[in-house]
Amino acid sequence: MKKLALLLTLLLLVSLFAACTGGTPTTAAPTTAASAADAPVTDAPAVEAPTTAAPTVPQVEEADVHPLLYHVTGPDGQEGWLFGTIHVGDERIQTALEKLTPILDGCDALAVEFDVVAYEQDYAAQMQAMSKFILTDGTKASDHMSPETFEKASALLGEAGLRPSLMQAYNLAMWAQLVEQAALMTRTSYSTEIGMDRSLIRYCYDHKIEVRDVESAELQYKLLAGFSDELNLLLIEEALEDLDSFAADTDKLYNTWLKGNPVDLLLLVAAEEGGDYTETEQALLKDYYDKMLTQRNIGMRDRALEWLKAGDKVFFAVGAAHLLGMGGLAALLQAEGFTVELYEYN
Repeated sequence: MKKLALLLTLLLLVSLFAACTGGTPTTAAPTTAASAADAPVTDAPAVEAPTTAAPTVPQVEEADVHPLLYHVTGPDGQEGWLFGTIHVGDERIQTALEKLTPILDGCDALAVEFDVVAYEQDYAAQMQAMSKFILTDGTKASDHMSPETFEKASALLGEAGLRPSLMQAYNLAMWAQLVEQAALMTRTSYSTEIGMDRSLIRYCYDHKIEVRDVESAELQYKLLAGFSDELNLLLIEEALEDLDSFAADTDKLYNTWLKGNPVDLLLLVAAEEGGDYTETEQALLKDYYDKMLTQRNIGMRDRALEWLKAGDKVFFAVGAAHLLGMGGLAALLQAEGFTVELYEYN
């Protein structure tokens, strides 16, 4: 089955659905940072990509919730944390948060892909970003899909509370994201409103811990808007084809994330990337994967290095896929001379 779109959409923070529907945030803006404390770690270097299929993951109980977290130390006494988030959640996010806050309280700042809560209060920035997804050639969205695909996509968006007729002005990049997020809303009980990133940000607002941006909303919107119609149509068709298994696939992804085993997470990423695709589709998806993860990892590494070398103790929290494999942040920081150790939860 083809599931790469599901995996990468769940690991990208920006939400086009929220922007389209005009969702309004309720959390106040951030302020400043707090003090420092330590936590035990165990040796567990970054792992290389395995070649076998991902295991079936059972439902995870609260006692077993321990998402992927690394402790990072440097030769000159630098210290930080590297945490793998997921951008959706259920009630178990609160369990994860409670296990993380003793560490977060001892950091100078939280760093996330971008402060989505603050961004959603900036309506001018949202409107400017949304302009990237408007068709300007006189065509409609339905002109870029087969009648069957447009009918199925429209039905799904309708289930999620959108009026497809009002979405005709948007390009396929928008429709690809809307279809994925509509599937999440209508086929699962998970919510982006209680995702790990938002929960961390809100905690920091409440406890006066500084929130820093690793990237920006603008970067993520530009990234999404830059993919070809061929790639976006593939993502739309794939999501619609897999609707019946969407809930089970999302459960598997989420439960694997909750347990935080880097080998299991990497097995899952490797399995999704290597789905049953044609040669042309593989080329499209290779470009997708490289831009969504591999290239962004370099920029994320540079930000992490900037703060580590400045002596800032930062809780660096980005999508879990960015931490994995030889091109992931754990390995990239190791290559720069830092020690990266898997955190052992109590």
